[in-house]
Amino acid sequence: MAKQHRFPKASSPDSSPASGRSSTFSVGYGKPPTHTRFKPGQSGNPKGRRKGQRNIHTVLDETLSQRIIIREGDRTRSLTKLDAVILTMVNAALKGDAKAQASLITMMRSLGLIGEPPQATNQEPFTSDDAALIEEYFRRHQGKSQPPDSEAKEDSSPSSAASPERGTAS
Repeated sequence: MAKQHRFPKASSPDSSPASGRSSTFSVGYGKPPTHTRFKPGQSGNPKGRRKGQRNIHTVLDETLSQRIIIREGDRTRSLTKLDAVILTMVNAALKGDAKAQASLITMMRSLGLIGEPPQATNQEPFTSDDAALIEEYFRRHQGKSQPPDSEAKEDSSPSSAASPERGTAS
């Protein structure tokens, strides 16, 4: 037959030290019996928290960080998978693969290794004739800041058609 453990009994409110029981041990909220308490250095959760599900960023990062061995001619090298992918892309671009070249240039731009290509402009700088035309335009239209309603009425009047300012174009 199995040996049964004898647990110390908790003191009852009606017991007194005179009855032979000591009141030094009490059991209650936050005070478990001493035989069930965790021993010093013992964890209450020895297995620990469950790991849970990993997200795609973690899985991809771990996968690209794994090391592989590649051969280049006579020698072997140990690289991460990410390094091997980039090396493959650069080698393919050097061999003339257009897709690899476009991908490499896009990646280099996104990392800031090369700048954006300059915008093609067909503008020519101002000449002295252009500056003279602009000055003449401002001289003609200098005092004509009127409300839009009055301008519309002036345009419909017959005298505005014969205006010397609107005459010949240069």
